[in-house]
Amino acid sequence: MPELRLSAPPSRVVSNISTEECARTCVEEAAFECKSFDVDNLYRTCLLFNTSYEEGQAFLQESRHVDHYRSAFEKLFNRLPNHVITVAHKRKVPDVSVEQCARRCIFEMTFRCEGFDYEPQHQNCWLTDLTVETGGGVKYHVGADFYERVLDGPVSKFVNYGVGSLPVIDGYQIYGKVMFGVTLGACAQLCLTQTTFDCSSFDYSFSDRACHMSQYIAANLNGLNHDVMPTYRVVHYEKKGKYLNYFYPTPYTIVLGRNDKILTRVKPDRCARNCLEETDFVCRSFDYQIQNGTCLLSAATGSDVGRLYYQGQQQAHHFEMKPFLDCGDVLTDVAGDFASPNWPRHYEHHLNCTWHVQVPRHKVITFNFVHFDLGPQSANPCDAGVDRLVITEMTSHGLVRFCASSPMRTYVSHSNEVALQFITNDNVDAQGFRVFYTGDWPCKALLTEDNGQIASPGWPAQYPRLLDCTWTIQAPTSAKVFLQFSAIDLDGPGFGRCTEHYDYLEVYDGDSPASTKLAMLCGHDPVTSYTSRHNVLLVKLKTDKHVQRTGFHATYRFIFPTTSTVSTTATTSTSNTTANTTRISNIYFFTLNKVPGSVVMNNSLCPQHHDSRRSRGPEDDVTNRSLRGASS
Repeated sequence: MPELRLSAPPSRVVSNISTEECARTCVEEAAFECKSFDVDNLYRTCLLFNTSYEEGQAFLQESRHVDHYRSAFEKLFNRLPNHVITVAHKRKVPDVSVEQCARRCIFEMTFRCEGFDYEPQHQNCWLTDLTVETGGGVKYHVGADFYERVLDGPVSKFVNYGVGSLPVIDGYQIYGKVMFGVTLGACAQLCLTQTTFDCSSFDYSFSDRACHMSQYIAANLNGLNHDVMPTYRVVHYEKKGKYLNYFYPTPYTIVLGRNDKILTRVKPDRCARNCLEETDFVCRSFDYQIQNGTCLLSAATGSDVGRLYYQGQQQAHHFEMKPFLDCGDVLTDVAGDFASPNWPRHYEHHLNCTWHVQVPRHKVITFNFVHFDLGPQSANPCDAGVDRLVITEMTSHGLVRFCASSPMRTYVSHSNEVALQFITNDNVDAQGFRVFYTGDWPCKALLTEDNGQIASPGWPAQYPRLLDCTWTIQAPTSAKVFLQFSAIDLDGPGFGRCTEHYDYLEVYDGDSPASTKLAMLCGHDPVTSYTSRHNVLLVKLKTDKHVQRTGFHATYRFIFPTTSTVSTTATTSTSNTTANTTRISNIYFFTLNKVPGSVVMNNSLCPQHHDSRRSRGPEDDVTNRSLRGASS
């Protein structure tokens, strides 16, 4: 909570310490129960408290340069409203908040606390050593919420939606496979590794340890069936997609009246992606209505509006974005994302974080910033007096280093390695930034290295529509360029019948389309090779908006002339004297020699391909697998 401090006297003061170190000190404090802390950013002082403003013994006051933090043990548990795990608990703790109950569970010493049931109306906390599996499932119970400790393992890859199952529909096979006598963890693992079909969810019956795996989710089938015989003790689990992993799920609750954007007919994972990539506002949570696949994005969370509202069994679920915690990283995946620490809230003071992004050689990196706000800036964005994001990379021309300035939307690198350093001071904090990156084959490039590769954007996947790409391969003046295609898969008939009405590839013996055209390729033309007469080859790719294929891939190398010295001896006898005369013969032939070179990438990539915020495809539509009007 920026520029706020707690009115209570601190129980301990620690000097010359960072915010992260202060938080760690609070958690590890043994002399008293640390419930919250303040950080004085001006003097770098940490003030620990044995109380919090939620307990009513102290209140928050405005204070410049000071930020207030409270513990978040509640986030170590998954909440399942109106469910309980047992009626035989290990310990009752009365008159405590959810946060205090979660803290008691984490620090419980007499037994391993696996979770707790909590009664909001009476503020009763019931600790238990049972897990969902050892407790034989969960039970529907109005007026109490079950908090399940977050653990690693296969089950953590799924959202627990509580009591219920996928509905049975006459004439359709809902389950792709059923296994009996397996544990809950084994059922989750079987779904994750299923190869005969795309397992998206499973219903687990604790009574007979039966695992019912399905390619469908509840949104495909108009929701869950809650009229399940209690004796079966069936619980429904749905696999978290790539983007749902960024969120805390709270089933059967919503943020009431705070929806900033509405999308329809999308799956939960697509809804999560839309929230992450939203540019009109900072999306911090979303509600998802299963019955009609409605996605409601919001800038608010439950804590912003006071609380979440229970929706009974109407199957509307709330997802809150997890805070981004990493201060720097080494990222080697071909695509990924990162954000300023504490995103989607304001970042902290005194940060110095560096992200190193590296993609395979011959590729470049496109950074798409969905948000960028570093607070007040000076005329020089690299001014040491302001918060700044420094972007550095080594190119063939030398070191490139600059500071990003607002508005920052897209940056395309000149190489395959980039470092981004985020530095903040103690003056102000701001929203920060969130960025997605992708590594891909450049659409325009000047290649001067003595060997390399080129390919259509996206290769070996399909290339995008409406491309107009050029690659200029330039050798030293005395050398030639040898180009070898290894794959050609374009729209069109091929075999010499290519026209501009199809996607096509052209090779020119020179540096422009005005040069001699060596080939026009399309369809599945046979792979072949070309050698320039001089030192430059130009490759051009043009695609339309109709059919997309995998494109092409090619390698190239330079052919350099080599000078060889040959000696011949001419013998002339004069006065019995032999004279040897040496004649120099310059014989030029082409060899494949390696010499130093460089790659210069044009930073004008094809925007249609490199925009990570792609349009929604069939796989994102909630009705794609729906049985409504479908036969599969």
